[in-house]
Formats: sequence, C-alpha cells, structure tokens
Amino acid sequence: FAEFFRELLENAERSLNDMFVRTYGTLYMQNSEVFQDLFTELKRYYTGGNVNLEEMLNDFWARLLERMFQLINPQYHFTEDYLECVSKYTDQLKPFGDVPRKLKVQVTRAFIAARTFVQGLTVGREVANRVSKYVGRENGCISFLLEILWQY
Repeated sequence: FAEFFRELLENAERSLNDMFVRTYGTLYMQNSEVFQDLFTELKRYYTGGNVNLEEMLNDFWARLLERMFQLINPQYHFTEDYLECVSKYTDQLKPFGDVPRKLKVQVTRAFIAARTFVQGLTVGREVANRVSKYVGRENGCISFLLEILWQY
C-alpha cells in the first residue's frame, strides 16, 4: 500500500506538471517551484516528517497568490511586506474561491488516513515478527506480548 500511495502521489505531480506546462508553458515553468515544493512537503508528511498539513497548504495558497499577483501586475514592483499583506487577506478576498478549503479537507483526510494505515501495518508487521520469534518458548509469548504492550 505504501508503494501504491507513493506512486499515486508521483503520478499526480507528473500529471499536474504536464497539464500546466501544456496550458501555461514558460510562465508555469518559471514558477513551477511553488508546486514542486507542495509535493515535496506532501511526500515529507507521508513518510513521517514533522509537517503540519493545514499550515503547509495555507502557505502554498499564500505563495501562489503572491506569485500570481506579481505576474498579473508586472508593471509594478512589490515589496515583500506588501506581498505578505496581500496574502494575509486571502481568506477575505477568496481569489481562488472555495478551492483551498475543499482541497485542504480532501488532502488532509487522505494523507492522515494513508499515513496512519501504513504506520499501523508497519507496527503490525513488527509485532508479528517479534511474536514469531517467541512462539514455542515457555511463557515467552506472554512476556513478549506484555513487553510489546508496554512499548505502545
């Protein structure tokens, strides 16, 4: 399952990249690191990294808004403070409509479930391997199970 989920994530990244390159061409390629960083953080979360999904997704939408704001208004030069101010009002302005909220809910559910499931399978495999070592030993299985329960 872990490998399957990683493949899904890689395919999603590749598909999004291909579609945006075809649609926006050079403009996208010059700004693709915003999306690459998103997928890097999603992968880091999935593999057990210390990533807050909600904050990470909020940062993605803020960076995307800042980048788009600059691209739509190339005649102006914006300071970092000004761009930060623009991104602070994302919730009120809703430049992307309801997409960020919907995506946040879906991504959070999917990634928490997948990561928890894989971690559970990993712990289950470890327990099964340890138990199999103690099978047949006098009282070994019981003391081992108590040891395992104490750890978790």
